[in-house]
Amino acid sequence: MAASPGADAGRALPHDEEAERCLLGSLLLNGVAVNECIEKFASRDAELRGAEFFYKYGHQLVYRAMVDMTDKHEPIDLVTVTQKLGGRKQLEEAGGADYITGLVNAVPTAANLEYFLKIVRQKYLLRRLIEVGTQIVTESYETTEESEELMDRIEKAIFDLSQEKHAKGVQSSQQVVKDAFLEIEDMIQRKGALTGLATGFPKLDRCTNGLRGGNVVVIAARPSMGKTSLAMNIVEHIAIHNTEKTAPVGVFSLEMSAVQLMMRMICSLAEVSTTRIQGGLIGEREIGALTAAAAKINKAKIWIDDTAGLTIMDLRARARRMKMNHQVEMLVVDYLQLMRGSSNRKSDNRQQEIADISGGLKALAKELNVPVIVLSQLNREVERREGGRPRLSDLRESGSIEQDADIVGLLARAKDDKDDEVLPPVLDVVLHVAKNRNGPQDSVELMFKRDITRFFPGPTVDASDMQSARGETS
Repeated sequence: MAASPGADAGRALPHDEEAERCLLGSLLLNGVAVNECIEKFASRDAELRGAEFFYKYGHQLVYRAMVDMTDKHEPIDLVTVTQKLGGRKQLEEAGGADYITGLVNAVPTAANLEYFLKIVRQKYLLRRLIEVGTQIVTESYETTEESEELMDRIEKAIFDLSQEKHAKGVQSSQQVVKDAFLEIEDMIQRKGALTGLATGFPKLDRCTNGLRGGNVVVIAARPSMGKTSLAMNIVEHIAIHNTEKTAPVGVFSLEMSAVQLMMRMICSLAEVSTTRIQGGLIGEREIGALTAAAAKINKAKIWIDDTAGLTIMDLRARARRMKMNHQVEMLVVDYLQLMRGSSNRKSDNRQQEIADISGGLKALAKELNVPVIVLSQLNREVERREGGRPRLSDLRESGSIEQDADIVGLLARAKDDKDDEVLPPVLDVVLHVAKNRNGPQDSVELMFKRDITRFFPGPTVDASDMQSARGETS
């Protein structure tokens, strides 16, 4: 195993050899506890299996032998581990039989295993911090790539380090099946309750089981169909009205300014027409409703970035900071076609650029483990089609959007009224869930009041569903 980067700085890297000896001695006394170490020592390398958490090479060999023995359900004690190392011809490198015996004598009992494990892990994380810092300095001097690309990789490395305690690395089926069955049991106990964030639209929630971490949810429509309004109505419900627990939300608005977006959100929540405000036609009741709405939003944890023309690397970097600084539990991107690909895609065509953006958003959702709502445009083909119902193939500029998304909702009018030159103030629309990776496809009937930029469940739902959309309680 190679020496850790940063070791040439003239100082010994952080480590505690005595804590390592006591931890290995505790594991030799209580072999079952190796499973606890496997869980806490989430390895970045499938070959090392967490052995890199130990600084001393001999200790790495001993721990790796115990992990392999645990996988094969072999008993772990002083004799069996010594034999395993001997069979691998690693006993002398590990310090010899006397040294292995000394590990057991280093601790009278395995009762303090958790304490030693914590020390070893903390020292490893300090070494990783030095490794990342050394990498940043070295690459900053030597890189020939674009500075934006280097910044993206550096920020990702730092974020990965801060999240390393949650990383699982390569896992066996035995490890995963336990987590999967616990999730199944949780679903059964919930008796139909959502496992993800509620959107405020009951039929959509029943179809998707809520918005779950790691998922990319695409809402696509032709212009003026209200896709931004629908996304912000969902943001409002999650950040303000969610009866179980409100959650912080991050919004990237590439089209509208933060002030414009917030004005629409206040008017929507207050159910006051923006046209009446612009004409100065509102009365005291409406002013009171606007003031109450602004107070509610003021208490909510909604973070808006309205920087125009973001590249996918810019957005990912900003999203990581939102996650680290504000613990956001959902992200909204409005909208995909206004983003730019990474700088190394400049010579490629637009479809390849969109594919780069789409793939980057999916990677971001998995990295931060939050749902990402991405708004997208549909191409003009849907307007020429008889009936006007959109299809997945209508997603503008790239089929990779359809491929990367976990859920795709296509927003269209309930009836194809092509003769309407001016849209009516209230639209009957349908959100066609055309793709749902973990659930059924369905059509969600909605009513869109354009003057207040607010969606309500369609006329086929009951009063309780309408209350849910407004954020009211019965």
